[in-house]
Amino acid sequence: MHTPQLFKAFEGHYKGECIMRRKFVLGLLVPVLVLSMILCGFSNFNGANQDHHEELTYGLDPTLPKSEPANAETAGLEPTLEQKPTEHEQTGSELAESEPTGFESIQSEPKPEPMDPETTQPTPLTQTNYSIPVANAIKFFGQSQEAEAMLWLDVMHRRFGIEEFVNSLQRFDQLVYLHPDRSSVRLFRRIADYDNPVYAEDLKRVKSALDRITLPALYCDRLDFPSDYLLVLEEGVRQGGYHLTHVLLAWIWIQENGCEVDLADGFIEEMYHANAALINTDPIVTDLELEAAAFLCLAGQSELIDDAFLDRVISSQGIDGGWESSERWHTTVLGLLFLMHVEFPSDAYPPVLSPCPA
Repeated sequence: MHTPQLFKAFEGHYKGECIMRRKFVLGLLVPVLVLSMILCGFSNFNGANQDHHEELTYGLDPTLPKSEPANAETAGLEPTLEQKPTEHEQTGSELAESEPTGFESIQSEPKPEPMDPETTQPTPLTQTNYSIPVANAIKFFGQSQEAEAMLWLDVMHRRFGIEEFVNSLQRFDQLVYLHPDRSSVRLFRRIADYDNPVYAEDLKRVKSALDRITLPALYCDRLDFPSDYLLVLEEGVRQGGYHLTHVLLAWIWIQENGCEVDLADGFIEEMYHANAALINTDPIVTDLELEAAAFLCLAGQSELIDDAFLDRVISSQGIDGGWESSERWHTTVLGLLFLMHVEFPSDAYPPVLSPCPA
């Protein structure tokens, strides 16, 4: 009887001790679990920050993987954002260095960095291998309304391939009817159109002394020279100035049309050097100087022009690409003609006059 009671008593005591042990263990586990959760939270928080930092450092460069940052020196890439100054941090002198200066070809310059979105960019040219002075002079004629200018722009399109001038003859035909001396200006259309119609009576009605020098040469393959034409050429050289430059232009057209005129020995060389002498050392570049320079280039005599003249031409160009004179379009045509020959030298150019259609 006593044994079962003792067993029950011992069993009860054992169960009570187990319960107390469980409570003690649970009491220890709860703080440990809480502490573990806190530590895990801090670990996740730091990990998230680390991931975010890595994304800022490497994720903005599309050439670098997000998972493993590349070494800029070994990979041949640009420095990281911390090492590379932004566009807004660049100084004015650094930006100026990316622009070509003087009469250098844009083609040889490095590609400039993109500008701020707020900056207004000029309308790009069809071609990009022009120096800044030439590019500005081309843009000068974008909205030109001068009929005579269009004929020379056509010359530059055929000679140098300036695509902005491809429709110059069509523009001339639209503008010539507004010209006060339409009948005379129309005769010069043959510069751009070989088949431009002309009659002997048309030349007889010409009154301008300069046009009487050039127009007979322009049509000498279709109409005979006037009986006094040789005297006109000789007198033009003696008079100098624009008469002299127009004798040079007439000689260019006489050669291109395959005509002959009985000039005195030494006349041509004298004419060339007399035109070169019109270009003086005065810092002010005149329309007459540019005309002499441009026509010497058309005649293949650019070596007679002093090299210092180029610097004066560039420095005297206006901010809009033109040169100052009473007729800016005229001076700018001559300035652009001269600069194009300097920028694109050649032993053989296409003729000034439009050739016979095939």
